[in-house]
Amino acid sequence: MEIIIKSKDADTLLRREELAVDGGPAEPFQEKQVRIQDEQIGCISDTQITTGSFFIAHCTFQLTQSIQLIKEVEEGIIQLDFALRGKSHAHLGGKAGGQHFSTGQHNISYLPPSKSIYDYYAAAQPSDYSVVVIPKDVYFRLIPPGSDLHRQLVTQIIQQKAAFITAKNPSITPAMDWIIRDMRVSQRTGSLKRLFLESKITELLMLQLEQMQGAQPVTFSPKKEDVRKIYEAREVLDACYPTPPTIVELAKLVGLNEFNLKRGFKEQVGTTILGYIIQRRMEDARRFLLEGTKTISEISYWVGYKNPAHFTVAFKNYFGVLPSAIRTHSGTH
Repeated sequence: MEIIIKSKDADTLLRREELAVDGGPAEPFQEKQVRIQDEQIGCISDTQITTGSFFIAHCTFQLTQSIQLIKEVEEGIIQLDFALRGKSHAHLGGKAGGQHFSTGQHNISYLPPSKSIYDYYAAAQPSDYSVVVIPKDVYFRLIPPGSDLHRQLVTQIIQQKAAFITAKNPSITPAMDWIIRDMRVSQRTGSLKRLFLESKITELLMLQLEQMQGAQPVTFSPKKEDVRKIYEAREVLDACYPTPPTIVELAKLVGLNEFNLKRGFKEQVGTTILGYIIQRRMEDARRFLLEGTKTISEISYWVGYKNPAHFTVAFKNYFGVLPSAIRTHSGTH
């Protein structure tokens, strides 16, 4: 099975996803980095992993103008989408309307043989997405068609209609975020990494379906205006996470009291304000390490650490490996 993704306005191939289908030869484990630098649109960095049964892509967009990507699917697939940061819009099967994604949202979709269009928007901060592709037959081996977990989606699959499992994108939970981060930084190789990633994908799918079944703890529901202010607070942190304001200052900036800001931020974003600042610092630090254009000392200062030793400790606590290990693994010296 092949799935091709290319830019709508340019003859640029971003990704060719090759997966095994029932009765066909098994695809070997493969991992590669693709980087596209264009003067007009900006930069796209894509980590692509084929385990044989699954395809995984971790993509970062640093766009100076919005782009459209076309996804051509030859066989029916199930796709797990995670918008870790940024805004996008998906038109499955070329349908009008489509589904909008914002930071911290996820969903599950079915794509029959078709072309789909994905809009990614220019922004001051990099956009970050993770996608898992599962062939339909493999998916049904994990979850039988008759299961109540996905009854509506199975109806669309039978009718060969592109669709998301739910019209409203759920929020990425801290558990999902942790698994995705684990998948991204794993230093395993070969068959061990294949086993590790496939187990994590199964766990991710379970968490998605569990959340969509309503197996979530009861949480408070802030007012619509408060939600807007909470996301405004996150935008403030995105813009100045190396030197962030205090919680008191942030609350004043967005017009919320400290209690509602802290509680609402944890509920809407999935982590605490401090946790989000650390997450932004670590994610950008890892991206800089993989790009290989800055020294570790420069990166530590860039993401908000005056002392490189403190940065190294924080990075090790967050990812479980030293910054030098990420740089070595990326092949940059």
